[in-house]
Amino acid sequence: MVTPVSMETPLGARMRINGREVDYFCGTSYFCLHGHPEVIEAACAATRQFGLGPGTLAQMQVYADLERRLCDWFGTEKVVTMISGYSSPMAMLQGLRDDFDLIFIDEATHYSARDAIPSLNKPVHRFRHLDADSLAKQLLRHMAPQQRASVVTDGVFPSTGGLAPLADYRKAMESYEGSILCVDDSHGVGVLGGSGRGSLQHAGLEGEGNFFAGTLSKAFGALGGIVPANASLADRIKSNAMILRGASLPPPGAAAAAITAMRLLETTPQMRTNLERNVKHMRGGLRGLGFEIEDTPVPIVSVRGDVDLERIHAELDKRDIVVKVTPASGYSDAPDVPTMRLAVFSQHTPQQIDRLLSSIAELL
Repeated sequence: MVTPVSMETPLGARMRINGREVDYFCGTSYFCLHGHPEVIEAACAATRQFGLGPGTLAQMQVYADLERRLCDWFGTEKVVTMISGYSSPMAMLQGLRDDFDLIFIDEATHYSARDAIPSLNKPVHRFRHLDADSLAKQLLRHMAPQQRASVVTDGVFPSTGGLAPLADYRKAMESYEGSILCVDDSHGVGVLGGSGRGSLQHAGLEGEGNFFAGTLSKAFGALGGIVPANASLADRIKSNAMILRGASLPPPGAAAAAITAMRLLETTPQMRTNLERNVKHMRGGLRGLGFEIEDTPVPIVSVRGDVDLERIHAELDKRDIVVKVTPASGYSDAPDVPTMRLAVFSQHTPQQIDRLLSSIAELL
């Protein structure tokens, strides 16, 4: 019988699970901000001041402060916030629904975007995962003159860490005037790009016709969905997206936590430097063990091959190293074979990564 996992400390590179201190290589807390003392204190202070819930009108200064901080981070006029990152692709697409006629979606795009599609009442066509040639063929097959496409994809795919070839998608779309690119970038914001604005910044595609939604619950260590936008799109989201009318905002404590997390990332650039170093260390080390690992800056690393990953998972656990093995087709973009998903954090030490790599090498 499998013992239920009981986490007893905040998410982090080193944490206590079921009474044991372990090296933790799971999840999405890429900068370990969920457990940062200043982030926790900010959340507690805001909760003491404003309470647990935002109230019907949410007229609290902490939300205005959060929007200002987000606008500064993403360089936009507005950032629309909502209760959950899961709902942010729906809000984005509903806000943009008058700007496109057909939808073309990567077949492995996250459930959050897939769940949004039926609400749009538009024809939908799928293209092969991470395949710009497949997108080009689908556009050629289904687009009529004067029609506009919305190409929908994750920026970073959550199971494998696959990085969408956004520049190649844009090239495939160039013959279709007015078409837009819509990215669920929950795993990219805060991590990718020269200043942490995400996958579009990483691909050099910030600008008109390219849009993204994200979350505060991963790199930013808090809670809530976000859609950076100009004033026009922000107004259309508020008019068209029912979640903005029917659901509360994140708790005031979560808003304060996000504000503090962004301040820490801006004033402590070593966090991003450490994450970049650790991702290179992990990816290079796994390639040295014979695994096919792409060279990208994504802190999700997917390991597969002709090895018994469940056995490696169990043996690593005995050494107090916690990793995750995803079953075949187990989640979102998970491939049709078992996969070990390794999450890299800025707070992992080189010694922790070396211990993981040497343990895998012994177990192969």
